[in-house]
Amino acid sequence: MGFFRCGNRRGLPLLAAFCLLSGGLSGCAAVGPRSIGTGQASYNEAINKAKDEQMLLWIVRGRYGETFSLLSVSSVAANIRFSSNAGFNAGFGPDRNYAGNLVPFSGGMAYEENPTVTYEPVHGERYLRQLLSPIPLDILVLMVRTSTSPAKHLAMLANRINDMRSPDILDGSDGEPVPRFRRFVELTEELDRAGVLEWVEDPKKEASFAILITGYAPAHSREVREYLDLLGQSAPADESLDIVLPVHLAVKGRDPEGVAISTRSTFDLIQVLRAAIEVPPEHAAAGLASDSPTPGLAGRGLRIRASKEKPEGATVAVKHRDYWFYIHETDMRTKTFYLILRTLWSVAIAAADDQQTAPVLTIPVSR
Repeated sequence: MGFFRCGNRRGLPLLAAFCLLSGGLSGCAAVGPRSIGTGQASYNEAINKAKDEQMLLWIVRGRYGETFSLLSVSSVAANIRFSSNAGFNAGFGPDRNYAGNLVPFSGGMAYEENPTVTYEPVHGERYLRQLLSPIPLDILVLMVRTSTSPAKHLAMLANRINDMRSPDILDGSDGEPVPRFRRFVELTEELDRAGVLEWVEDPKKEASFAILITGYAPAHSREVREYLDLLGQSAPADESLDIVLPVHLAVKGRDPEGVAISTRSTFDLIQVLRAAIEVPPEHAAAGLASDSPTPGLAGRGLRIRASKEKPEGATVAVKHRDYWFYIHETDMRTKTFYLILRTLWSVAIAAADDQQTAPVLTIPVSR
């Protein structure tokens, strides 16, 4: 008479394996929470890379006088599914009837992820106004005040301070870019690092922001006098007193003792970076791209390189007209400029609420 063989010593490993599978399957409940952390990082990295490439391609195509549409990722929904199975085979009767033909234990587990990505076209009057409007004064002050290099941010965002101009592009008559403006931003950083100059906020006054110069004598008296002279201001007779210079977003200050700052728009910064594109000689000879203008102070040192082969060590790279255009990972000046520009561009998109009425493109992604 046949019998079920699991009580002998050969049945013990099978029982242990079955218990091990049961424990493993019960641990599947922990896989879901863990997938949130890993999945979030992966999706965030993919979206960030897509935004970088989309913006760089938009900048490059603009240099070639070509149109380009933008899509913004508005949502990502990921459906995660787990499934598992287990099997256990046993033999009846003499061993010779089934020896070598049975798989005593079998099991499996499957993981499936199906994301759905929703895109929204970026356009509309509000978006255009955000793109073309001067950068708000509070954004400039916050960036300059929190930066480790205030001179770079001030030179990038401001195109006029009192009577000192800093054009985006230089023509033949401009020569070296605005030495007075350049000296002013250098002094701003020197005095900031010395701890005698600070950008402060006072919402109770007509001018919400001011430049405070304090405790500068005698170590920095000469620099402060030069700083005030560049602004067209006179130095106080008593150097022990604080100097407060109200800051206005204007071409001319309403206060004779104030500082009038005119800022660039986000689109101005895009144009500055477009001027830094290295157009391949054959494209320039064929008239495919606009001429390479001489950049002003804001664009000095910026470089978007071109290569026939896919570049190595690129922070961001896109292909256009059989060439790769990219920013090298060691080019910190261009990387910093690009980072600020993309941040301001993202703000312009987020502020354009009317784009939500545009058609929405939803793409399910499956294996």
